[in-house]
Amino acid sequence: MTEIGRSMVEMLGVLAIMGLVGMVGVKMYTSAMNKHKANELIYEAQKRATMVAMQITAGQENLSITNFTNPTGYTFGVEKNPNNANQFNITIDAVKSDVCKQMKNFVGQGTVVRLISDNCTALTFNNDLSKTVYPSDYNSDRAACNNAGFKSCPYGDNGVGRSCVQNGQSCCVDIEYNVQCQTCTPANGAVSSTALEGNSCTYTRQDNTIVTGICRSGICVDANVIADTECTTNADCGGAESGYYCKITCTNDNLNGTVNSTNISCFKNLKGTCALATGKIRQTASDRAILTKAGFPTSLLMGPSLNWWSANNWCEARGRHLIDVSQMECYRRTNNSTTNNTLVQEAQLYAYCCKKDQSCQQSNWSSLWNGKNILPGKGEEVAKFGDKIVALRRVYGDSCPWTRSPAGSGNNSQNSCYVFRIKALDGTVNGDHRRSGNNPTMCL
Repeated sequence: MTEIGRSMVEMLGVLAIMGLVGMVGVKMYTSAMNKHKANELIYEAQKRATMVAMQITAGQENLSITNFTNPTGYTFGVEKNPNNANQFNITIDAVKSDVCKQMKNFVGQGTVVRLISDNCTALTFNNDLSKTVYPSDYNSDRAACNNAGFKSCPYGDNGVGRSCVQNGQSCCVDIEYNVQCQTCTPANGAVSSTALEGNSCTYTRQDNTIVTGICRSGICVDANVIADTECTTNADCGGAESGYYCKITCTNDNLNGTVNSTNISCFKNLKGTCALATGKIRQTASDRAILTKAGFPTSLLMGPSLNWWSANNWCEARGRHLIDVSQMECYRRTNNSTTNNTLVQEAQLYAYCCKKDQSCQQSNWSSLWNGKNILPGKGEEVAKFGDKIVALRRVYGDSCPWTRSPAGSGNNSQNSCYVFRIKALDGTVNGDHRRSGNNPTMCL
């Protein structure tokens, strides 16, 4: 018989070509949509930047873009650029990575957008919307900094947000460090305490008393205190601001009675040794801007992971104190209320950290984040949570620092079994954690 038509191989070939064309078409469509979304976000940012530039020209101190409506799935904001007083940032929460790549293609020497952050959460503009180039435009790219005729400082951030400076400028200008016990290398901004270790120094207590001390591991401490001696309080280690703290050890032998939420004398015979109050976690200028914008004081310190008594003593040794849970401004729902309108305070239990009159406990906090970054389309849900816990997540990730607030239904004893933690891990203030566990130290 004479056969007619296409063979199976030919048909499969045609189908394969159709599939390939379809895949290319989908990819081209997706790319076009990402480019469209990127252009839309750039346009929205520029509209807001125009308004902000007018506010700056008029001398307005508190910048605002509340007159604009956020596009679906995105939350815009504004802040002064912490790295350059001549610039401001339009912030966007949760931009998809593919859209972000397209947005970065928009930035160039001839654009008013001077810089876009790595994850596109901040678009930087000059205060006058000019195209003037500043060294800070190249903070994140050492090669680009040098190629633009500036000087790159490998260690230049050091809390001031500078790693690209004018040629001839010292990389140590305004760097944040303990001037009594650390030195800085102007060429690259490297900070070290080696040269001054063991030297005499002076420091001023909060009562303005000037104390002569000695340099130990980068800080000026009371020369009369002997490390590793036994202690029960900071008074045994030179007192507050001595540079030493009483690092408490707690074991099962220190338990007193049943561990529960009502025990007001949960621990006994606590002792420790005098230790240097080192371990401060340095904040970048951008970190500090996020924290202060959320309402934290500029005095906020984050320190090492310790048990509760040691963390409390570490803060006191630096002239600070652990945060009170009420200062987190978290709201919970009472029995007769339909909204979260009751401030979470000591002597209570676990609660989501909601803004007042928001219902954030219906949201799954972990599904809103990728590490420190808000996931695309989740900005509106995150905005239902308290500003401070959101800021802590953005700066420190899923850390869970201590508070000074006792936890337990009606239990306000400073020797209760449990104390509140701030759980940036799950968006709560958690009141069921034993003081004997180790958690980050956060001081105000």
